[in-house]
Amino acid sequence: MNPLARTQRQMSIGAILRSPKARRRRAKLPRQLFPREIEREYARAVVRIVELTRNALTPLLDQLPGLLESAAKDRSRQDNDQRYDAGEGRRIQELIEQAQKRLAESVKPVEIERLAKEFAEKTQTWQRIQLRRQTHAAFGIDIVNADPRLGAIINGFVMENVALIKDVPRKIVNDVEGVVNRSITSGKLHGDIAKDLNKQFGFGEVRAKRIARDQVGKLYGQVNASRQKALGVTQFWWRTSNDERVRDEHVDLGNGGPYSYENPPSEGLPGEPINCRCYAEPVLSDLLG
Repeated sequence: MNPLARTQRQMSIGAILRSPKARRRRAKLPRQLFPREIEREYARAVVRIVELTRNALTPLLDQLPGLLESAAKDRSRQDNDQRYDAGEGRRIQELIEQAQKRLAESVKPVEIERLAKEFAEKTQTWQRIQLRRQTHAAFGIDIVNADPRLGAIINGFVMENVALIKDVPRKIVNDVEGVVNRSITSGKLHGDIAKDLNKQFGFGEVRAKRIARDQVGKLYGQVNASRQKALGVTQFWWRTSNDERVRDEHVDLGNGGPYSYENPPSEGLPGEPINCRCYAEPVLSDLLG
């Protein structure tokens, strides 16, 4: 937005706040509510991709006992140097390639992009409702208008999430292939290998949930800050989730302030740090002139 347009917008908001309809209703603003259910729903959707990855690898997992038995027989022979390269290794590679083809059919980039767009829309809609609650509590009217920067923020979220989500099944397949290959050559028992493989799928689920929590929090914080600045807000209070998971440095930030959008604290803006569930509460007195 150019300086003239920004000035005109601020004058327009100032005129709205000076109108008879606008009034101060309460000094303390209601808390913004973090989009926890959206985060959980997004996590479930990404974890579903882990499940599809497990399904794609099922033929390999089903044939693993036979491959282990074959490798054990080979180890009992004299030609130990030849036992692996000629048989089990090639079969594992074939099964991995088949799994990758099945994944390419069941986890398509266009569907991941649609998923990211869906949850970007849900998150920005939720944030708009929270900010409107605050402006309405402060002035008795809604003054959250269109933000021209919102499209770029959402596009950035979609691009980053497509890359992150696509990497989840890729990493699982690579890790499973490594576990299987090492186990075949070392002579591990099937029960031990099954535990190792379950750990890899468990790590995949943890990573999927972490992506959802971190990315929804970041997007919420970015949209919140952008909409506030579009209104003309220049300062904010750092508000935490007020639970035992809040990191100490964020508790300290919550006890200080207000902070300037032009010169934010070293942690950045609320929601930007990894897995941050804090939010910026606008200093709405900025709008009163």
